[in-house]
Amino acid sequence: MIIPEFLKDGDIVGVTACSGGVGHKIPKYEKSLKNFEKYGFKVVETNNVRTSDYMSSDPRTRAMELDSLVTNNNIKMINIASGGDFLYEMLPYVNYDNIRNNIKWIGGSSDPTGLIYTITTNLDIATIYTPCNMSGYEKDVLHQSYLDYFRIVRGNLVKQYKSEYYENDDGKFNIVNDWITYGKVIDCSGRFIGGCIDVLKDIIGTKYDKTLSFIEKYKYDRIIWYFDVYSLESEVLYRTLLQFKDAGWFKYTDLIVIGKVCVPSSETGFTYEEAVNKALSEYKVIYKFDVGHVKPSMTMINGMKARIVSNDKENYIEYI
Repeated sequence: MIIPEFLKDGDIVGVTACSGGVGHKIPKYEKSLKNFEKYGFKVVETNNVRTSDYMSSDPRTRAMELDSLVTNNNIKMINIASGGDFLYEMLPYVNYDNIRNNIKWIGGSSDPTGLIYTITTNLDIATIYTPCNMSGYEKDVLHQSYLDYFRIVRGNLVKQYKSEYYENDDGKFNIVNDWITYGKVIDCSGRFIGGCIDVLKDIIGTKYDKTLSFIEKYKYDRIIWYFDVYSLESEVLYRTLLQFKDAGWFKYTDLIVIGKVCVPSSETGFTYEEAVNKALSEYKVIYKFDVGHVKPSMTMINGMKARIVSNDKENYIEYI
């Protein structure tokens, strides 16, 4: 696994819009940029970032904007500005050779899963799953999870502890946060891989799906999957997990962690907890984990070895 060089104070972070633009939330985005500068990084952005469209630009242009940051030796890390729905159409135009020959951190979440998951599983380069630039980093007082991110990208691989509370619809952390382990004590190590499951279900079986060769390569490390669930109905989540299992994705898996559902719905009354337990009854699982659209969201590094512990006394992840 190729681990990009960690950042130093004063390094330049490039921001581009591989999916949607941030034009509809410019004040929030600019506050985010100020916090990146406050915590020691300079920021440059590509021309498509501040558009207000669901597609920041046409797919070929999005790939070219990304490539301009990839091949710029002054850029030490690339953050994807926003989520959306249309990153997949950009994948055929991405210059994967340039990414392979210009190793640097590339990070984002939600729709950018399509890019960062592909980079890790196809090119064997570690990537970062963390809230996009305009999602949470704009707060006047940053939650511990964001402070952990700024430490981790510098190579200070701190333990990330389960938050006592998670964020409600008003953006306040006041709902008690419990990880659901279905009665099992968790202490598992393995290679992290995952992302937004709403996106991953569209990759399975395509030419970008190199999952089986990836897990085969790291089978002796074992695999830890993590899934961020945005808006899949409980029934669709259940079927998707079954599909991954039948496709062999969960071979060599020691643990599967699933975040809180951001936009829940059901056609039948089938609960998410039932869906997860019924689909994954033979695996160790943590449901309502601190990852994804519902904050806090831990910094997950695709391709790195990690350990997750959950018991009555402590709940945390640490990189190995």
